[in-house]
Amino acid sequence: MTRGRLVLAAAAVLLLISTAAIGLLPSPHAHVARFLLCYGVAFAAYLVSVRVVLHARAAVVSPVLLLAVCAVAHALLIPARPDLSTDVYRYAWEGHVILHGYNPFAVAPNDTTLAGLRNSDYPFVSHPHMPTIYPPLAQGVFALGAWLHPGVTTLKVLFSLFNLATVLVLFRLLKRRNLPAAYAAMFAWNPLVIVETAHSGHVDALVALLLVLGLDLWEGKRRVSAGVLLGAAVLSKYFAASMMPWLARRRQLLILAVIAAVVVAGYLPFAHAGGRLFYSLREYSENWRFNGPPFLALSRFLGDQMMVRRLLAGAGIAFAVAAAFRERDLARYLYLVTACMLLVSPTVYPWYMMSLMPLLCLFRNRAWIAFSGLVMLSYLVWNTYGATGAWMLPSRWLALEYVPFYALLLAGVARGRETA
Repeated sequence: MTRGRLVLAAAAVLLLISTAAIGLLPSPHAHVARFLLCYGVAFAAYLVSVRVVLHARAAVVSPVLLLAVCAVAHALLIPARPDLSTDVYRYAWEGHVILHGYNPFAVAPNDTTLAGLRNSDYPFVSHPHMPTIYPPLAQGVFALGAWLHPGVTTLKVLFSLFNLATVLVLFRLLKRRNLPAAYAAMFAWNPLVIVETAHSGHVDALVALLLVLGLDLWEGKRRVSAGVLLGAAVLSKYFAASMMPWLARRRQLLILAVIAAVVVAGYLPFAHAGGRLFYSLREYSENWRFNGPPFLALSRFLGDQMMVRRLLAGAGIAFAVAAAFRERDLARYLYLVTACMLLVSPTVYPWYMMSLMPLLCLFRNRAWIAFSGLVMLSYLVWNTYGATGAWMLPSRWLALEYVPFYALLLAGVARGRETA
């Protein structure tokens, strides 16, 4: 066994041990320091594996072994109770509601008409006064989970399978670009991907799969099929609509029509919600804020949060339009625009990184890879919340999270490795 393979094997073992330790924590949100210690060990093992993969001149890990380690890591966390985030309880509730014939866009969880459906998941449902924010295809997956077996574990299994499927598609996408299949380890072995899917059960795993599938079909010249998958991505999470400027710039009118048709068809079964169809999305875009330094800094300077939201949204749109003219590669365009949206968003939770992680296998970036570890520091908000009741991250933790990231990002720009 070569030195590279030996180091990689040791990193894989350490990754699995630390992942298992996370799964054994009784309540990570109440013991954030312990969680971060375990995660830090897992992330260090991940960084070692990434370094070996990127510097190896020959294949150091077989696709089968890469996929097996990914599968075992997910399996170790699936039995754990979701604790760092309760979003998956909302998913399970909404799937349960749909199976009983109700429209989650029209009826909020705490509505008295749903009182008879309240089960063991209901006490953990976040923002019960608001109808759903999750788009139609996500709702379909929630309903599938409820139909297979009620509860959050089924959804965590489904999302974990989506991640494994993403790895398989990445193998093919990397091959199309004459890149080593081992580069998929940057997604498959990333602790954030594993924790946010198998432990917390976030639907972003579905979005990552659909984007990668759409890109693979696009590069395989199956453009209409790609349009269907990209439309499905929009029906899973709204940010996927950011591809529209690129398609419009290249006059891909047929593909735009396909995406629009898929989106409209997805919303039709829920259309009777009327004005409440996008109520929660408006609330989120106008009021949510967490872990977004540009928004926090500009809000303190200008004193008008709505103005800052519009400025940052305008900056993001301007970047997307400029990138649409500059970039000829759809995958690179999506990578840059997704990264930009994370930079300007007033709200940045760790699982928001899920959509960017597969693209980092194609476009390596030290800053964003590092941020997939640093962003977990935002879970220290649980300490502040427990002590003060305020859902706000202290400045010292924001600095520890973002200063190294911005330094690496600016260093990459200075060396000409990234678009300024």
